[in-house]
Amino acid sequence: MSANTGHANDGNAGSWLSAHGKLWYDDRWYRLAWIVWPQAIALLLVTLWLYPPSTQGFIPWARPVTQTPQNPPTAPVKQPDTPVKPPIAPPLAQPPLDMMASCRSGQPADRIAGCTAALASGNLKGGNIAEAYWHRGWSYRAIKQYQSAVSDYDRAISISPSIADYYIDRGVVWIDLDNNERAMQDFDQAILLKPDYALAYTNRGVSLRNLKRFNEALVALSKAIELDATQWLAFENRAAVYEERSNWRAMYDDAVKLIELAPNYQMGYEFRGHAYFESGQYQAAVVDYSKAMSLDPNAIYNYRMRGRSYYFLNQFDDAMKDFESALRIDAKDNTTISYINDLKRRQRR
Repeated sequence: MSANTGHANDGNAGSWLSAHGKLWYDDRWYRLAWIVWPQAIALLLVTLWLYPPSTQGFIPWARPVTQTPQNPPTAPVKQPDTPVKPPIAPPLAQPPLDMMASCRSGQPADRIAGCTAALASGNLKGGNIAEAYWHRGWSYRAIKQYQSAVSDYDRAISISPSIADYYIDRGVVWIDLDNNERAMQDFDQAILLKPDYALAYTNRGVSLRNLKRFNEALVALSKAIELDATQWLAFENRAAVYEERSNWRAMYDDAVKLIELAPNYQMGYEFRGHAYFESGQYQAAVVDYSKAMSLDPNAIYNYRMRGRSYYFLNQFDDAMKDFESALRIDAKDNTTISYINDLKRRQRR
């Protein structure tokens, strides 16, 4: 039995091998399967040995699994809409305070030095540069260096052409240089930039008065006073125009206002003294001229006019003293000399 069994097995093995051999040579897909599949199974076994699958989070093929994480994600929170602010530009570097302080205050020579140092420092930007030239120009004018003043005002205006004060101050220098037509251009530009600027109208009136265009001067000066009733310079110049026109009452009114606004300025007392003199109130004129002399002892006009007031009061000795004081200020003053000659003729009579 054992022998029969063995022979049967050998027959089966031979039949399988014969069939395998026939398929190997006749069927290329059979041959390819025997080559590829053993290698693929071997590669899979090596991979599983080197990288064993984790039991946590492992999902078998073809088996849907529902995963419940320990910390489920929450729905995103909608942030309120907020406008995006543009980045803030860093502020311009400011010049050191003490540098600009020395440019803005002090004696003219100190201001000039301070402004020059500030301009040379390189720390000034834009409008600060214009301001430094403006202050230095003012200081040059104060020491009567008019061309340097004009040059600095030109630079200030070229940097900041929309500032009315720069034109006004340059116009004042043109008045100092007796160029009133050129000054008018600057004052007109200042008015164009700032129509309600009383000082611009005041200075325009001064230029017109210097040009002897008195009607226009009165219009400009009255406009300045209308805009700013504290414009004492406008009252002074309007009083001078009234004096030119022998309008003593109007001159008196402006003189009173000038004294009210500038009680330590001699011109108000001069104008009012002249108004008193022309109206025959000689004693009141003496009082006002005396006050003006106390405020400005070197004004020859007050000595002449007070002496003339004494003359009409028949106080000849006091009149002569004032005339002699006037000649000490200006020995060649023809008006004073004529008053002295008139006094001598009257004394002889």
